[in-house]
Amino acid sequence: MKKILYFVLIFAGFTETLYAQVPVKISEEFLILNNKKFYLHRVEPGQTLFSLSKAYKVSQEDIISANNLESSTLKAGDLLKIPYVKNEKKNDTSPDFFYHKVIQGETLFSLSQKYYVSVEDIINTNPEVKYGLKAGQILKIPNSFKKNREKNEKNKNAGKYFFYKAEPGNTLYFVSKKFNITIEELIKLNPELKDGLKAGQILKIPEKENLTENITGNSGDSLSVLQTGLNDPLYFTEEGITPCMQFKYRKDSAFNAVLLLPLFLEQNLHYISRYHKEKDPMFYKNTKRFTEFYEGVLLALDKLREQGLSVNLSVFDTENNPEKVRNIMNSLKFPDVDLIIGPVYSSNVRIAYEYANKHHVNMISPLSKKDTLLVNRPFLFQTMPSEKARTDKVSYLLREYGDSINLILIYDGSDKQLKMINRFKNNYTANDTLNIRSDTSVMKTLIYDTDIKMMDAQQEKINKALKKDYLNVVYIPSDNEVFVTQIIDKLYASDKSFRIELIASDKWINFQNINSSVFNRLSFNFVSPLYVDYDSPDVKKFIQKYRSIYQTDPSNFAFEGYDITYYFLNALRRYGRIFQFCLSPEDAFPNRHGLIYDFNFKRTGIYNGFENKDVFILKFDDNFKLVKRNINK
Repeated sequence: MKKILYFVLIFAGFTETLYAQVPVKISEEFLILNNKKFYLHRVEPGQTLFSLSKAYKVSQEDIISANNLESSTLKAGDLLKIPYVKNEKKNDTSPDFFYHKVIQGETLFSLSQKYYVSVEDIINTNPEVKYGLKAGQILKIPNSFKKNREKNEKNKNAGKYFFYKAEPGNTLYFVSKKFNITIEELIKLNPELKDGLKAGQILKIPEKENLTENITGNSGDSLSVLQTGLNDPLYFTEEGITPCMQFKYRKDSAFNAVLLLPLFLEQNLHYISRYHKEKDPMFYKNTKRFTEFYEGVLLALDKLREQGLSVNLSVFDTENNPEKVRNIMNSLKFPDVDLIIGPVYSSNVRIAYEYANKHHVNMISPLSKKDTLLVNRPFLFQTMPSEKARTDKVSYLLREYGDSINLILIYDGSDKQLKMINRFKNNYTANDTLNIRSDTSVMKTLIYDTDIKMMDAQQEKINKALKKDYLNVVYIPSDNEVFVTQIIDKLYASDKSFRIELIASDKWINFQNINSSVFNRLSFNFVSPLYVDYDSPDVKKFIQKYRSIYQTDPSNFAFEGYDITYYFLNALRRYGRIFQFCLSPEDAFPNRHGLIYDFNFKRTGIYNGFENKDVFILKFDDNFKLVKRNINK
């Protein structure tokens, strides 16, 4: 019988340890808030208000006031705002170079963007790379931040600067207004702007005493700009190394995570008690999947604990009740919360996010596919790729076909599917590497009519669209089984000399009216956000452990609970609470490839949250086994 566990599970014991007072290293991280500048200092074990006030040359009262501290006792790991003192001299102990191990797929350009250094500087430091990069190669990357500081220090008349990465849609006028400088001054500092502003350019911006960034979304909420890293448009680096490379996890401290799920504990206990003799007990409504998700979470925590990570997990049953979600969030002890997983339903995500945003806590939406939920919610992560992300992946698949294909797009005439078709076409034709032909014969868009009176006409329409001299790639964005089955019947009935490859949703796998021979004949490619490789040793270990504990096989929800928990808690361990500014596709993050997910998070807009963009293309092999295709994107 499956067990449903109650509210709070503590996976790390709490111990109190006395430390001798330790030296204080002046932080290189800054916050601009309400026109005032603060250091951001992470409290080390043994540090006190007295030692901080002496090191930063401010009073203890000022530190207490800036952070609304209720007592003078500091907790290791706390992030404090320390009032900035002008004309303070600091010793620069940052390294002259970073060392980077090349991973498969990285380029000189991607490394230049990652470390904010020119391709030429990388080549000058590593002459061998002008002949190409090799996986596993160790590169010496110049610390451009330190180099720029030293250059400025030599010029007594030079001002202070920070750097801004231009986003898509930015204009010179936008940047000039954003930072309160003239276009002429901007071009003088960045001569390359004479040729126009391009997305991804790193611009040198003069620091001004009255510079305050207020980012206001549609809701009217204002976010202060935390100066911590160039990896994100909400954050800026004034000087020094980004904190992504500075955070070090200490085993004497624990992360505090919150899990919000609609478990309906009381109702399920009633159901299980009634069906306790059954091998698979009944569950209240559709809550079995959330219990399975929770079980995956517990297995991830168990593995993390074995690896030395301490986590306090608080589990709350939301019962899909907005008022209960609000009460739960009010009861949490902020700012001690490091991560929130859930809630599940969009209405409850919106409520919980109000609190997460207020305290700058990253929150994970584990099952929603609505990318609109991310708008103006910069601390929200969506693990399930949206329909847009899936459509984008299909266009990337076509890289493998070259330009000798006959592309046929078939839809039902609805506005929803038309948007997907148009997005696909825009991605496809915008890709310069595909050498798209200009004549209309290589791309056709068909509206299929399911009216029985139109069957013969629809068959003729499809026959005319197919070409014998090309590989006919057919993309159908619909998940309607009746609509899909009719089209498949027409394609299957076409001349067998036509070479056809079909791209479809993974939901088609469960259609009752399409058998394996049809999949084989039409060479199906399925677009899916999830994939489990049952031959993987890690998957086999997970299934074995899950069976031993729960006496059943794991569902996709158990795999999802495991992957999400393992990925984000590892992100906390590696980068700390601000991990969202450190993750990137080029980062060799060990848990980016999970048991069922591949994770690749990107903001959907300059002030929006993060969406997982990685989608799988699946295909049946000769043994009718579903396997993953490797796509070069």
